[in-house]
Amino acid sequence: MGLLRLLCLAPCLLLGAAACHQPAEAAPEQPHKSSKLTRAETKKDAAAASDAHEDNGAQKYVVPFAWENSRVEPLSLTRSFLKDALEDNQTYMEHGSKFFAAFADVQLPRATVVTCSDARVQSGAWDVTPENDDFTVRNWGNQIDSSAGSIEFGVEQLNTPLLLIIGHTGCDAVRAAMGDQSKLPKSLQAELKGIEVPKPGPAKNETQHWADASVANVHTQVANALKRFGKRVQSGQLTVVGAIYDFRNDLGHAPGKLVIVDVNGNGEAERLDAFVTAVSASPPVAEARAAAKKNAKKAAESPEDVLRALAKVQGVVTHEIASPTNDSPGAAK
Repeated sequence: MGLLRLLCLAPCLLLGAAACHQPAEAAPEQPHKSSKLTRAETKKDAAAASDAHEDNGAQKYVVPFAWENSRVEPLSLTRSFLKDALEDNQTYMEHGSKFFAAFADVQLPRATVVTCSDARVQSGAWDVTPENDDFTVRNWGNQIDSSAGSIEFGVEQLNTPLLLIIGHTGCDAVRAAMGDQSKLPKSLQAELKGIEVPKPGPAKNETQHWADASVANVHTQVANALKRFGKRVQSGQLTVVGAIYDFRNDLGHAPGKLVIVDVNGNGEAERLDAFVTAVSASPPVAEARAAAKKNAKKAAESPEDVLRALAKVQGVVTHEIASPTNDSPGAAK
């Protein structure tokens, strides 16, 4: 009987053991408000984790110093540029403390210059001494509206009497505006909104159309500037000049020439020629002074003769010169 009872109880024991290993029922879903809070906390944690990941990634960047295998590798080009920049800066420092002291505390530019960010367009093409003289604003396509704040600072805060807008032949921004902009990144499409280019004229090849479009863009930018600063122009406080830096010689004047194409919205050839002639001529007083000095030096005249020549020039104050002594540079030997 003991064995039989045992055999009868065995199935019950097995069923009980199996019941002990059954998985627990899923917990009831949290109320809706609690569920929302959980998602918000999850997003916050994810954002924190993302920031932590970015920080960790930034900490992994190192200062590159290994030698490159090729001169065209990014690191090699970076190294060569910085090497040249540091060497050129060292040479530039040779100007000395007096040179830098002249503009260390205040900027007094005569011109606000708006030009293209193209690497081939540099201020040395029109101003070999731009320090404290050119308040330069550069952007893709030498545009007014895309850099309005910087330009307004130069014109209205620094009170520059000249706003010089310089386009150039071979401008990539103008060429992009001439083509299908839908294929460009959105940021570049937005950058081109201020550029208007004409349709190709009859019997004009691509180079001619490109050059004409660059000139047309300068006219557009001058017009945009006049909308902003027209009162200053009307009062004579400001002159807006548009020019083309033609390093390709597409306009046919000469390679590298700065060609003025617009003055305060005027583009007529005769007016522009007269304007260039006027601004290129030396003022009468300065011209007379230079001529007097040149003639005096050439003729090896005495100090008295030099004074008499300079006295004829308006604005020059003369003083009596003592007779040269044996110790003076002008004494006869």
